[in-house]
Parts: sequence; structure tokens; C-alpha cells
Amino acid sequence: MDSSKSTGGWTEFVYNPSGRALAPEPASVSGGTASFNFASGVFTALLTTKDKALTGDLSGHTLSDTISVSGVSAGATFVTQNGGGCGNPPAVRFFFTTPGFEFVNFWWSNPISYTLANGSATITASLGDPSQWSDFNGQSGTTAPADFAQAVAKVNAVGLSFGGDCFFENGATTSDGSGTLSSTFAE
Repeated sequence: MDSSKSTGGWTEFVYNPSGRALAPEPASVSGGTASFNFASGVFTALLTTKDKALTGDLSGHTLSDTISVSGVSAGATFVTQNGGGCGNPPAVRFFFTTPGFEFVNFWWSNPISYTLANGSATITASLGDPSQWSDFNGQSGTTAPADFAQAVAKVNAVGLSFGGDCFFENGATTSDGSGTLSSTFAE
């Protein structure tokens, strides 16, 4: 198998044509960096891993990711689907989940994010600071610190989420499908 195409435990989740369900696709991994190409009309929602070395009890850990975006054509813009009119630009942020399907099983770094554009940046977020996170219902980790601490202690998937306007995970792409995103994730 070509190591540049090995999943390395990272999966890109894109919205299916209905825009209501996610379909997994293996991300390319090379030298510890996961990447994917944007595609016209294909909205990437997540880039995550369930790698045991990066999940489990993450109490007190700090997540770090160097995000690089390259090859976006001149004049192309980043777009999201089903925005809602809030005016927030397409961005990428940390995401983690725990087993189950309750509001407090899904968490996004908030306000820590990177506005999508050609270039690169390193973002960091402390899992020891609930004020840097919000749940599926938009509630800050400080609103339910015990729920946040319990979630951090049993992470089963971690990575990045893509969205904009009113949502953190409504997916993002470029207007012409150009560009590549690379992620070098650490904790």
C-alpha cells in the first residue's frame, strides 16, 4: 500500500448529496500529517481519528494543530452549506466526541478556530479549561463543568470540525473545488 494514501487512522467526513448525513472517506496521511483536497459542491464536516494514542482520558491535555491551506485558486472563496445568516466566515476548529448521543457527548473549541484561507497557523486549546469549549447545544463547558470533565475523560474521537455562519459543523469547501488542507495534530 502507498504510505501517502494510508489512512493512518484519520477519516474525512463529508456531507452526502442530501446534505443531511455524513459519509466517511479515508484522509491521506504522510509523515504524521493528514490531508484532503477540497471538491466543488462537497462539504467537509470533520477530519477525525479514533487512534488509541490520541483518545481516551485526555484530562489536562492541550490540543495543538498546525493547519495549512494551499492551492486555493485566485478569486475562489470558502463556502459552507446551510449557514443560517449569522455572518461568521468558514473556519476550522477542534472537535471531540464521547460514546453516546446526548448534547454533552459532542464538543467544539470555542472561540479557538482558524478562518479558512490560503496560509497556515497553529491553533491550541486546553482540555483543562472548559471555557474554551461548547457542546452540541451551544453551551459553554463552564455551564456544566462536571459533564465537560466526564467527556474529556472518555474521548473516543478527536480532530477538526469545519463550518461557518451559525454552525461549527455544517461543512466547508471552496467555491471552485480548488485547494488542499493539511493537518499536523498533536496533544
